[in-house]
Amino acid sequence: MQQAVNQNENSHVMELVAGECHKDMTTMPLSGTVPTLETEVVTDRAAFKDLAADWNRLQSRCAGSSVFMRWEWHYTWWQVYAGKNDHLHIMVWRRDGELVGLLPLYRQACGIIPGRACLRLTGTGEATIDEVATEYGDLLADVELQTRISTMAADHLLQFSDWTHVEMPCLLEGSLLHRLLVADEESHARVRSAGLRYRLSLKDGEAAYLDSLGASRAKRIRRSQRAAAKDGGIVLTSVDSVAGFEDAFRELAELNDERQAFKKRKSVFSSVRFQQFHQQLSEQLFADGAVDIVRFHLGDRLLAALYCYYDADTCYYYQSGFTRKDSNRYMSLTLAHLMEMQRNRDAGRSYYDFMRGEPPTYKEDFNCETSAMVDISVYRWRWQLQLARANRRLRARAGKWLRKMRPG
Repeated sequence: MQQAVNQNENSHVMELVAGECHKDMTTMPLSGTVPTLETEVVTDRAAFKDLAADWNRLQSRCAGSSVFMRWEWHYTWWQVYAGKNDHLHIMVWRRDGELVGLLPLYRQACGIIPGRACLRLTGTGEATIDEVATEYGDLLADVELQTRISTMAADHLLQFSDWTHVEMPCLLEGSLLHRLLVADEESHARVRSAGLRYRLSLKDGEAAYLDSLGASRAKRIRRSQRAAAKDGGIVLTSVDSVAGFEDAFRELAELNDERQAFKKRKSVFSSVRFQQFHQQLSEQLFADGAVDIVRFHLGDRLLAALYCYYDADTCYYYQSGFTRKDSNRYMSLTLAHLMEMQRNRDAGRSYYDFMRGEPPTYKEDFNCETSAMVDISVYRWRWQLQLARANRRLRARAGKWLRKMRPG
């Protein structure tokens, strides 16, 4: 069921960050002529489905938004991962019928206490083994209305109507959601590091980029490039059909399984839900050129595969697999990245995004610029915040003790 609420035309607009001047505050019409913003809370799947075209139009004009905020990503996630105790709670703002703001949320029952629920971004909250890694989540809002919609979103989130806490993982520091959730110093918010985003600019050619890596690493890479060329050269193959995507996904899964087994870890590709999510998503995004699994062959041998998402400005490196055989000779994954970077330079994109990582990580070897990422929890009552902090300390101590107890 949808609820429509007309906001007061003279609603007060608040600053989210002290001293920050937002664009909509300077372009807002005089008092009495402020256009009405209609707010809806979408709670059923049919209405969610009907948002597709409007959602993607808004997402495409929101600076800083990523492919992970497209309607297809969130709707597919809901189809695959929504549980029986999960309830849609998508906030939608319209001006004169046009979608100008959106925050995709759902309520998830938590624990055994009746009525206790948390409000989450759609695309998050699944079990770790099924995790699809929805990163860079944020509020979508027209630039001239960002402050007004952010204030309204914060007021709604922090009213704790039928939820007792809010969970927002993997946000970029400085994003709209980050700013609105930490703006109120009186709120019971807990902010934790979620690692760093690793991203590099594609403005320079490959030669200049290799020189920026340092003499030793550049020398090793060039040696591997010569070795690969001597042995016949690496050939990049892009997926050319949905059926081809399924074949490439299977080959990528096999490479990833091999890599994770060597590390004595379980591959996320073994998750049935993970497979189902990507199969359904690829069918929707492939026609737009927004997804590809790029394979790298040396003769008949598959050396590596990169699973990437794309928008007009950025290539997002999402998953990979590579064979361990001759990996030192060819630096298979590194050369695969370099070839994919060049392909995106040629396509006119500006950035190659390695996405989130926890230092130390191999992503540091690529001389990326970094941006902090955070997990934010906001609680209705202070005792919840205190309990969460105590639980985190206890788990950290238990982990430290277990590490000491392990042989070797």
